[in-house]
This record gives sequence, C-alpha cells and structure tokens, in this order.
Amino acid sequence: MAHSSKKIGAVQRAVDILNLFDSASPELGTTEIAKALGLHKSTAASLVYTLEANGYLTQNPNSRKYRLGFKLLERANSVLDHIDVREIALPWLRQLHDECGETVNLGILDGADVVYIESLLSTRVLGMHSKVGKRTPAHSAALGKAILGFLPLQDAREYIAQYGLPAMTPNTISDSTKFLQELERVREQGFAIDDEENELGGRCVAAPIFDHEGNPALALSISVPSARLSLADVPQLAARVLQVAKTISHSLGYMPRPF
Repeated sequence: MAHSSKKIGAVQRAVDILNLFDSASPELGTTEIAKALGLHKSTAASLVYTLEANGYLTQNPNSRKYRLGFKLLERANSVLDHIDVREIALPWLRQLHDECGETVNLGILDGADVVYIESLLSTRVLGMHSKVGKRTPAHSAALGKAILGFLPLQDAREYIAQYGLPAMTPNTISDSTKFLQELERVREQGFAIDDEENELGGRCVAAPIFDHEGNPALALSISVPSARLSLADVPQLAARVLQVAKTISHSLGYMPRPF
C-alpha cells in the first residue's frame, strides 16, 4: 500500500501532470494543466519545462500544447524487454490465437488496474479490441479477477478497501460481499468470466498464470463479442484457456502443490 506521508510534493505533481494525458486529452496547454491540478501557472510551467527537458513531454509547434514524449515509450519498452514471461508465453498465445481467431491477451495486476502486456487482435470482422499498455480496472475484467481470485483473501479485501468497485457497466459487480463470492467461484472453477462487466457487448474468459513460487503473476484471456460467445459455450472455451495457462505456468517453473 502507498505511504502518502513519504511522497515528495514536486515529484507527485510531475506524475500528476503525466497522468492527465490520455486518449481523450492527448494534448494539453500549461493553463489547462494548472487548472486541472489546482496549481499556479508558473509552478505548472516549471514542471512542464522540466518534463519536456527530460523527454517526458514534447511540445506541438503548431498548437503550442504538450503531449507525452517518446522517453515514456523508451522506459515502457525497457520494462517490457525485461519481462521474460512475454517471450515464454508468446508462442502459446499465438497458437491459441490461431485456433480461435479471437483477441488473446496477457495482463498483470498493477494497483487498481490490470495492464495488458501482450495482445493479439481478433482476425474476425467483428472482434474485441485491445492494445499493449492498456489499463482497465481489475475488478471488472476477467484478467484482473483471475489474478485477484488466487491472491490471499486479505489481499482481495485490501484491494476493495483501497480502490473500491466502481461500476464500469450495469453488469459490474460493485457490492463487496458479492465480489468476494465471485472470487471464491473463480478459485473453485479455476477461471474468471467477465460477462459484459467491463464493456457492454463483450465477454471475456481468463485464467491465472503462476510463477515458480506459486503466485498468480499474471493472467491469460480471450475476449469475444457476446453475440458470438454464449454463456453456454463459456466452459468449452475456458477449458482451452486453462490448458494454455497451465502450460505457460509450467514453463515458468510452477509446480502445483500436492494435496
């Protein structure tokens, strides 16, 4: 859990600036940044200048507004280059992708979100779309539930207490008691389902991938338009997802504990 008393103000404000940029706000001016964060314009300008000087922001010469710089991509690629699991998992992801033609994802838990570290898009005309680096609330996504379901119960309770369960769609499980019951079902059946809980029109089936210490380090999922995947067909798809997840887990050195 974060220790707010140890945060350095200027660093936090710089991080807050970077977090303002998203697909809805790809470019922002200094005045907009200052207003959004409640900062004096001169303070915002100094922070923006520092981020720009280090390559984390870049200025559009036409609009004079700022957008995220390539240094962030460089840092992201550096992280991804050292996640060996992507290389280990990729052949199995490709095989699964070739078999079903649907979107196949690999994700890790990061705070409140699950982050996609690999995504092979559907080859069908109508398919679910994702991309590497995408973040989505873990509680509403099958990927996130697959990981949360195999963490210690206290960790799941702390997740709920810290981040809450905001509704992404009318189907999102937002009640803590029901969500914990959902995680219990995930543990019992070995896989998680997102039944239009994160995005209307889409269903997702995911299974955890365990590391050599037996921790649910990440998860594998298949995302399918709900019109093409009925709930009755979920078990068959889940069986294949589980099989691939277990194969990748074994490749990472995971050995199931005997009962």
